[in-house]
Amino acid sequence: MKSLNFKLEDECKGPFHAYLLLSDSSEYVLRQSIQFASKISFSENDYQNQPDIRIIESENVNTIGIEDVREVLNKDNLSPISGKYKVIIFPPYKSLTEEASNALLKTLEEPSDSSIFILTSTGNFWSHAKDDANTGIINTIKSRCRTIFIESEIVTNYDFSFDDFSNFINIRDFINLADRDKVNVLLDTLEQLTKVETTSSKIMFKLQSLLNNVKNIQLEFEDSTATFGNKLTTRSLEYVIRALLTKSQINKANYRYCELIQNAIEEIQQGMRDSIVLNNLSVELAEL
Repeated sequence: MKSLNFKLEDECKGPFHAYLLLSDSSEYVLRQSIQFASKISFSENDYQNQPDIRIIESENVNTIGIEDVREVLNKDNLSPISGKYKVIIFPPYKSLTEEASNALLKTLEEPSDSSIFILTSTGNFWSHAKDDANTGIINTIKSRCRTIFIESEIVTNYDFSFDDFSNFINIRDFINLADRDKVNVLLDTLEQLTKVETTSSKIMFKLQSLLNNVKNIQLEFEDSTATFGNKLTTRSLEYVIRALLTKSQINKANYRYCELIQNAIEEIQQGMRDSIVLNNLSVELAEL
């Protein structure tokens, strides 16, 4: 297991009652949160399955609701069983609903000496990750947390290899569950997308291949939902953008190419149908 981030290591000397941990990687911030919880509660980084360290779960795909929070606050005993603290971790994959935020806020306003809450969040591309991650947490909760931004130690090379892409994609357990052959087919498509085409039909063919590849991959996961597919699609497109932007030389046309793809990503994230968005994108890209 990788070592605890030095910023969190310093916090172990006198932990606060609530933290907001921000990062550019969901996997990294969650793993660090678990290690941090283990260190402050049991004085060791090697986390074992302990009832004093609780990661909030929810049946909702995208959110943690008020009932999920109430289960922890009302049904669970916030006093530790064997550790120094009871640590409650809110994972970055799901956001708090307004009702859930208000329920949690009441507890944070009257903190217990025996419990610590760790909220986690990550940011999106083309905005400062720290600022963007903050937008998912209401201000009244932020004001009662110690906020720490921890950058991922994962270096992405954008070389279209399986491991490089899996670390970047930021989907829980992707590297362990995804079919390697299917992902490599997707990566071939993504690498082709870094080469600007001049006709909408050729671009549309590549984008349609992207959607088909995503559908084939998501069958390997229990969370085979439209939300999962959209995230894999948008993260794949972000990988293409970053691969282009990290080249030593990039002209105005390529930069505009990246901007149009980013606009498409945002439209998909806002709920627009991915096939329609990518069809429109193919036309816009052909006009460059």
